[in-house]
Amino acid sequence: MYFQRVFVFLTTSIILILSGCFSAHLQASEIADLAALRAQAQQRVGQNYSSDWMAHQSSSLSRWLIGAPTLEVSALQSNLATGTDEIEVRLGVQIQRPDNLDLFDQIEQTNQAIMVAQQRQQALLISGLVRQRAWDAAMARQQVNALSDKQVWLSRLGTQLTERFNAGELSRLAYLQWQQQQLDVQQALVGAKAELAGAMRAYTELTGAQTLPDNMAESVPASLDSALNSHPELKLLSLQKQYAAAAYQYGRQSQSNWDVALVARRLQSVMGDENQVGIAVGIPLALEMPANPQELQAWQQTDLALSQTLMNLRITLQQQVSTNMASLTSLEEQIAIGEQQVAIGEQIVEQLAQLKQSSELEQSNWLQSLLEQRDRTYQLDQLKLSQQQRVAQINQLAGQVL
Repeated sequence: MYFQRVFVFLTTSIILILSGCFSAHLQASEIADLAALRAQAQQRVGQNYSSDWMAHQSSSLSRWLIGAPTLEVSALQSNLATGTDEIEVRLGVQIQRPDNLDLFDQIEQTNQAIMVAQQRQQALLISGLVRQRAWDAAMARQQVNALSDKQVWLSRLGTQLTERFNAGELSRLAYLQWQQQQLDVQQALVGAKAELAGAMRAYTELTGAQTLPDNMAESVPASLDSALNSHPELKLLSLQKQYAAAAYQYGRQSQSNWDVALVARRLQSVMGDENQVGIAVGIPLALEMPANPQELQAWQQTDLALSQTLMNLRITLQQQVSTNMASLTSLEEQIAIGEQQVAIGEQIVEQLAQLKQSSELEQSNWLQSLLEQRDRTYQLDQLKLSQQQRVAQINQLAGQVL
């Protein structure tokens, strides 16, 4: 059945098997950008993935011939002494109806387009994995760098505070606050380093790279609507709908194909022997056979399921893109506010520095303001990195392959 072949094709899924251990690794000099990482990851995944089913299916078909030729041999003997004995050899083939060739060509072209769309879909899947693991590692690295920098800063500040405390110029409250803050940072740094190690392991398993690219920034497409219209997932579903419809119609028309046979016949009688050679053509009188109810229902259900999946996916992608664009706008506003907070915080620290000798409370406020100002700077850097990550997420939803 033609439709059975279509159903098998439509239900074939992409299985990505990621190997957890590889011997080859990219060196830092080999990593140009995220696109290079995606290509490397796809090559590694491709070692365990094969999608040549379609090629084998289409290569077994001929444009004109349907199925394999048949050879028939018959020998008929007369029961009369003066009768005629007959031996016949018939080589028969079934050929396409002339008006079926366009459908056959359409199926072949759609078939090739689906293979390209599947490759594009796989590239998008790998792009999503690379983006996720690279940004997980980048965010974890940012946290470790911020805590390490804060630890160094606290250590340097502690040298000054210890001297002043020993000289009686710093209150015990301020000194204890510094010690407590130093322990808090040490504790947070232990957890952040463990998270970074896990993120880098996952990143290396996928890409083979030991380091992150220097530049991971992406830009949002000029037209998100156009980007969504060419989304690999949507494109593949649309092509599958076309393939199912064409294959169903092709299957119906194939029920009334032509039969052509070469015939060789030998007649033997008392009057002499006779050899006959000719051609036999069988053309169905009906232009189109009635639809098979079961095949019609199966195609209608498949078409409906694909249509609903296509519609739901488009709506979901549009909603997620809209949500992430709103989040991106919010991050831009937060960054602008954060820059103002950092600028004002510097002025506050300067003002408190002039009052820190007045009392124990002023000294405590001065130290607390120093710590808060440092945290504001780290938070601003984190917001800027989150902004770039959000752009990457929008591009993934829009179907942009690295």
